[in-house]
Amino acid sequence: MQNNYCNLFTLTNRSDRYWQLGYAGLLLAGLVFFVSCAFYKEMWFDEAYTVAMIRHDFFRICEITARDVHPPLYYMLVKLASLIWGQDIVVYRLVSAAGMMLFLLLGFFHIRRICGNAAGFYYTFFAVFLPVMLEYSGEARMYSWAMFFTTSAGIYAYLAYRQNQRQHWVLFAVFSLCSAYTHNYALLGAFFINLSLLTTAFARKRYLLKPCLLTILAQVILYLPWLLVLISQVVSVTKEYWIVINYQHLLRDLLVFYFAENLPGIAVKLLSFGWLAVCGWGLYTALTQNRQYAGLALISLAVYLAVIGLALLLSQVKPIFITRYLMPNSGFLFIALACGLAAVRRQRVAVALCTAIFIASSVNFYLHYDKIYSPRNNALRADITYSLNPDDIFLYTDIHPAGIYMVAFPDHQHYVFLPGGQEDSKPNPFQPELRLIYDLNVLADYKGRIWLIESANSQLLYGHLGKSEPLFTVIDFARIYDMPYLSHKGFVFVGSLLQKEPGPVPPLPAKE
Repeated sequence: MQNNYCNLFTLTNRSDRYWQLGYAGLLLAGLVFFVSCAFYKEMWFDEAYTVAMIRHDFFRICEITARDVHPPLYYMLVKLASLIWGQDIVVYRLVSAAGMMLFLLLGFFHIRRICGNAAGFYYTFFAVFLPVMLEYSGEARMYSWAMFFTTSAGIYAYLAYRQNQRQHWVLFAVFSLCSAYTHNYALLGAFFINLSLLTTAFARKRYLLKPCLLTILAQVILYLPWLLVLISQVVSVTKEYWIVINYQHLLRDLLVFYFAENLPGIAVKLLSFGWLAVCGWGLYTALTQNRQYAGLALISLAVYLAVIGLALLLSQVKPIFITRYLMPNSGFLFIALACGLAAVRRQRVAVALCTAIFIASSVNFYLHYDKIYSPRNNALRADITYSLNPDDIFLYTDIHPAGIYMVAFPDHQHYVFLPGGQEDSKPNPFQPELRLIYDLNVLADYKGRIWLIESANSQLLYGHLGKSEPLFTVIDFARIYDMPYLSHKGFVFVGSLLQKEPGPVPPLPAKE
């Protein structure tokens, strides 16, 4: 194995040249897929959160994330990129695409050397062509980097176990820490990697216990500054968190997650079943035949499933799991299933499966591209821009449009009305332009125009202010904005323009 890594680019025969051409083709396809879907300008709330976060300095980023539920490393990486290439949503999306390309390169630089050319090729193929990868490679969020860090940590843990070289132990610790500081589900992945390495070393190679324990101790010490923060976040989550788990459909959602972006439901189910069935049968074959890479495949699958199992167990106290949290540890599933597909006796079946995935991915790319670059995505912002006055303010009853349009119009004051709420001192990246209010009389002395933007299924204030409150005059009646990219994320907004006269605002009518 050591010689394989030393001669990483050595072409030993014609077959190796064909494999490397195949890798080159996959990497080029990934580059085209991921980069071409990074240049649209509209964003949804989670991306607007990233954009708002990057406006702050590094210390403030740490302060805000410490009071939220995310670690700070991803935002720091994007902040560094913004200092070089400027503050722009396209820059942030290209950072995500860069993380995804690094994730792909693990297939060429490591998986193929450990598990063979076929397994490395299939791993890279999954990373490029599974429909979900396109979605998360082009969003300004941390998932591509979380995948890269956790998968790298697992690879270097395996190499440290097999070769016991200092650089592998160091890189294992570095990537484990990066995982922990990027996403809490990546932290769970790093935890199970460390646990599996320690357990295996104790059971089979006890001379590795010393470097293993020293590496784990170093990780714990370097994570201690954030550990107290994590504990406070966990306490906060147990009191209040927005996730609701639909257990009735949970298994289905887990099984179809990697295909269920833009494809028809029947195609998603067939592809998901075929992918898992063929690769699963191949993995069983690899285990029964004691293939060299079977152990790594089995441990990888165990880590992936252990994270899901622990998350669902903790969700019995407070729901903390949604399907997108599968992403940080998806590399382990890809390793396991790629090894399985490489072990399928009839490789024509593997080729047929990959062909079907490629066709589905091409259709998904077309639908995704059409959705994100649709001119309709700009409809609400364009209407506001056309009529906006310098002194106008914005009013919302939902944080999602508030975050999006505060980022779009940062020179105006924005208010989110949350009836019955309480003052919250927790910092958020949208301050000071965005303010949470719990009584509309905050606006009692205001005179001027208000852009009221609400969710289509909850027009709380338009029905009250626009129809029955004499202090408010409707200038432009409510228009529904069903924009393809945002509606895909579950958001359809209603925008209207009101004129406000000074005076106290009567409370909302009591709910029946």
